[in-house]
Amino acid sequence: MLRFIPLTIVAVVLVLASSAVTRADVVVVRPEDTSSQMVVKTKPPTVVIVKPQAAPQPPAVQAPPPSNSDRKVGLHFDVGGTFGPQVLMGGFSGALRFRPNGHVGIDLGSGYFVGNDYQGFYRTEIPLTTDFLFFVNPQHKVQVYFLLGPGMSFGRVDTFNEVRHMTYAGGQAGVGLELRLAPAFALNIDVRGVLRHRIDGDPRPEFIDGTRSTNTSGGGVLAFGATFYF
Repeated sequence: MLRFIPLTIVAVVLVLASSAVTRADVVVVRPEDTSSQMVVKTKPPTVVIVKPQAAPQPPAVQAPPPSNSDRKVGLHFDVGGTFGPQVLMGGFSGALRFRPNGHVGIDLGSGYFVGNDYQGFYRTEIPLTTDFLFFVNPQHKVQVYFLLGPGMSFGRVDTFNEVRHMTYAGGQAGVGLELRLAPAFALNIDVRGVLRHRIDGDPRPEFIDGTRSTNTSGGGVLAFGATFYF
């Protein structure tokens, strides 16, 4: 009886001690008689290996491609001609274009036109123009624009018996389309109405119809061109 009591106490102590072991499974084998020793078996704790995860990398941010509005300066070239019942003139022109923002452009240009005027005389003209262009939708590939601006023109007319030199002051207005094929290149088509008045010192009127005469003239110009932006 005295030997059974110490064995019971040892078993209780081992059971209490096993509860303090973290992640350990304890199996107690009790002897069938008091003369045998008590065997305590434990299973090794389960080891969980946690692999560290790499910190997420922020997505690569690519710089946006340059927009059309980033191109502030360009060179514009076009070919065109006047159209009317008796007027047939054609030529070319060029301009230095400034685009301070996407909606506004300024063309400083000149050109050379040759043909027959309203009276059938051979004529050449050199225009000097300042055009203000107003783009309605600059972020689109096909852009609509309006143009308006003053200008001067220097003409030479070969009449029957003399050569007359004429100077005009006036302006033009129109509407056009620009096809922006790339940020640095565009094609365009526009139609313009021109109104001007002679300002040279020759007192003879340019147009005479019976008793009526005038030094004011007008017409339309159709132009096809291209612009290289920088």
